Amino acid sequence: MTDVAAMTRAERVTLLAELEGLTDDQWSTMTVCAPWTVRHLVAHMTALGNQTVPHFMTGLIGSGFSFDKFVNKDLARFNQGSNADVLARFAKTVEHPTSVPGLKYVSLGEIMCHGEDIRRSIARKGDHPAEHLVLLADRYRRSGPPLNGKKRVAGLRLRATDVDWAFGDGPEVAGPAMDLILAISGRVDALGSCTGDGVAALRSRC
Repeated sequence: MTDVAAMTRAERVTLLAELEGLTDDQWSTMTVCAPWTVRHLVAHMTALGNQTVPHFMTGLIGSGFSFDKFVNKDLARFNQGSNADVLARFAKTVEHPTSVPGLKYVSLGEIMCHGEDIRRSIARKGDHPAEHLVLLADRYRRSGPPLNGKKRVAGLRLRATDVDWAFGDGPEVAGPAMDLILAISGRVDALGSCTGDGVAALRSRC
């Protein structure tokens, strides 16, 4: 049986090690998730690592059932103090995370995709195990709202060039698996490293 929780923890451990070496300027760098900076994304991932079903439900109700308002309130809660304070809170989620309501792969997807959002904003890329990439690509291509992966890749063939994964029929989009995952989730910049007759179609859907 695939241990998604162990995969998520491993991704958190790797990202934490990279975050520990960031400069103050890097912490304030804008990411593709504008207006969120690197610091905002770390606080957001800390909020996800502290999520519980009761908190999710009461927080959503308290935000007038606006998911965006709820997310921003939770982010603010973990975005207090210095950069070191924000990092220390994230570090606690590595050993003692709580469950995000919903499917288990959601936590893995958040840490991998937002981790890449952080890395790419400071001109880096992550090195993810093949099994993590294959599992997430397969889950994302079947996803409904809010990711809308199934709709976004309809009629296209996606093929990873660095791991053994491919899906679909139609014009091809080929590239590194992490870039395909980011594109499936709507991040158009990830298509810069992809090739094939289907790139333009997928770009128009991001």
